[in-house]
Amino acid sequence: MSDERLKHETATFGRRDFLKTGALGAGAAVTLTGCGGRDEDLIPLLIPEDTILPGVERWTASTCALCAAGCGIRVRSMLGEARVRQNGEERRQMVLQVKNIEGNPAHPVNRGKLCARGEAGPQMLYNPDRIRTPLRRTGPRGSGQYEAITWDEALSQARRALTGAGAKLAALCGGSSRSRQELVRRVLAGLGSERCYFDAPPGVAVLCEANRRLFGRAELELHDIENARYLISFGANILESHTSPVRYNLGLGHFRQGNPGRRGKFVQVEGRFSLSAANADEWLPARPGTEGDVALALAHTICKEELYDKDFARAHIRGFDAFRAFVSERYAPEKIAEALDVPSKKLVRVAREFARHQPGLALAGGSALAHPHGVFTAAAVQSLNALAGNIGRPGGISWNASAAPAPARVLGARAWTEDLVSAADSIQVLILWDADPVYGSPAAMELRKALGKIPFIVAFSAFMDDSTAEADLVLPDQTYLERWDLVEPAVTRGQRILSITQPIVKSLYESRDRAEVLMALAGLPLDGGFSGYLKGRLAESKVLGHGSFAADDVDAFWSTLLDKGVWVDDAAAAPAPAVDLALVPELAPRASADVDAADYPLLFVPFYSGGLGDGRAANLPWLQELPDSMTSVVWGSWAELNPRTAAELQISDGEIVILASPAGRIRVPALLQPAARPDTVSIPFGQGHRLYGRYAAGRGANPWEVLAPRFVRGTAEPAWAATRVRVVKSGEKARVVRIGWDRERGPAEIHR
Repeated sequence: MSDERLKHETATFGRRDFLKTGALGAGAAVTLTGCGGRDEDLIPLLIPEDTILPGVERWTASTCALCAAGCGIRVRSMLGEARVRQNGEERRQMVLQVKNIEGNPAHPVNRGKLCARGEAGPQMLYNPDRIRTPLRRTGPRGSGQYEAITWDEALSQARRALTGAGAKLAALCGGSSRSRQELVRRVLAGLGSERCYFDAPPGVAVLCEANRRLFGRAELELHDIENARYLISFGANILESHTSPVRYNLGLGHFRQGNPGRRGKFVQVEGRFSLSAANADEWLPARPGTEGDVALALAHTICKEELYDKDFARAHIRGFDAFRAFVSERYAPEKIAEALDVPSKKLVRVAREFARHQPGLALAGGSALAHPHGVFTAAAVQSLNALAGNIGRPGGISWNASAAPAPARVLGARAWTEDLVSAADSIQVLILWDADPVYGSPAAMELRKALGKIPFIVAFSAFMDDSTAEADLVLPDQTYLERWDLVEPAVTRGQRILSITQPIVKSLYESRDRAEVLMALAGLPLDGGFSGYLKGRLAESKVLGHGSFAADDVDAFWSTLLDKGVWVDDAAAAPAPAVDLALVPELAPRASADVDAADYPLLFVPFYSGGLGDGRAANLPWLQELPDSMTSVVWGSWAELNPRTAAELQISDGEIVILASPAGRIRVPALLQPAARPDTVSIPFGQGHRLYGRYAAGRGANPWEVLAPRFVRGTAEPAWAATRVRVVKSGEKARVVRIGWDRERGPAEIHR
């Protein structure tokens, strides 16, 4: 074994480290029902801990990249000596081992806090299933048959494919920062192509489109929860899976406890009993898909009783009379309450409370936006902020005047299917840049067929996922703990933030930064690598001489940024824009020919969890062992059914059921949830990977396999909460694995 290979393998975890920093820490009295194997089967230990002699500890500031929030982190690493044997002789070798990750107290996004996903980052770095060398396909597409090749061979093959591709070159890019998105656009433009598609978190494209229609700003608004007195969330699971969960958790804590003598009220409007619904002061389990109608029912009372901000309406609202006439005619609470499945008295009371307890804040997200009329829902919710006059004010919504423009082509979460399938015949070369559309898109079979028509596919990836397996050439990518980046989170009112991502350790195996590889393939100068590119951007961005630290030149600014991890500057809030509420009626839902409710009686409402998210974290065992916040389930999928619905279908708790829709079917164990709506069934996203390593492959069910290929009007985002299904009992049992469950109930199996 070479010294370099041994060096990489020694940079891993000991058992005591896992117990101290894992999801199941020391002192946690837990039981894993159904996990009868050895602990080593869950977390394989690559080397004994006693082969490393601890040395000097260091902390490095960086930015988490396991979601799009841009939280600041401090990474603890240990420089020590490893005892190695070579040629029959034992010697000592210096190694740098990442031990754990914490939040950066100086970072305004998360202020020293960090979610479980962020803490699991080292398992991505040291994951045993990382792609270690460039790979060239030797068998049929999707067969997994590859041979290892050198980087010189890989780059030569990639250059030959790119030569002359021009406008027939396309790129699908996963969760990348704006810095990397900008680089990809520049490179593709230089090669003669504008076919560059960027992923975004769920709902972002819908919210941006609604804001463009109403305010003329195609970007996310900022929510000043800390200074609000009343908060209504329409479908947004802000405590677990919205755009910046740690930021919203901190904001909600201050909202409730940070103002002496005043406790804000939090109302959650959502069909599923989520973590946010459980923590709300009041939960309105409205019929899924009617959240926008609930918002307009509240607006009806506010307009009828003239509880709106009249000064703001005169100065900033266009089309107010048309909007008021629209809600007066169609959204009287007593007329619409039955359709919403929310009592009219509650609607009237909540509307009055919201209007009278200002500043009040309304926001939308999650499944509420994942219907064909999602833009209407977002616009209806924003109308409440306009009626309250709480735009551009503390405790409301706002935009920073210095906000950077959004990328030119952002498609929502995994919304590439339609474009790619229709354009496959005209694509000669496809670049997959940390993207897995085969796993995370509706109509995956159509997508796989479309990929089969493309002559050459090159994938930049750290792991062999379902889409990477379709590539002709696989280039091993670095993790965020090995590369450079510059992130600009936009979540805090009145602040501009630059957050650095820097390598904590040298690149493991033969992985390389995909940005630098792409620059090399395009023939761009590599002086200073991607970090040099970022320093050049800083020199052009007018950040010197002010902000949280001042510097006279870029080198001094860069050095301080690496030390602190973040630069913060005051940013003037943009003036309150005009709001065109006359557009809300134009966005109202249209009648559509849905599938037969008799054949498919239940509405399928999948959801994103705080642990696995969209599935990119499914190969991290700490997160597989992290109990779901509402059910305590680990290591698998489950289908939440109301006990009454289950009784009608003669389905028992833990029985494997078949969920079927016109698009496909999946098998998953049932979990009876008394808080579930009787007309719905819910399954978490994140599981059901065909590949993606030993911890994720073949585990659980993938909700995308039953989702109809429907999209939110006005965007390319999938309407992932708008599919109807039927649930059929199978007669098979596979008890759901839950933390702290009664072991006396007998042996059980993890559902795979």
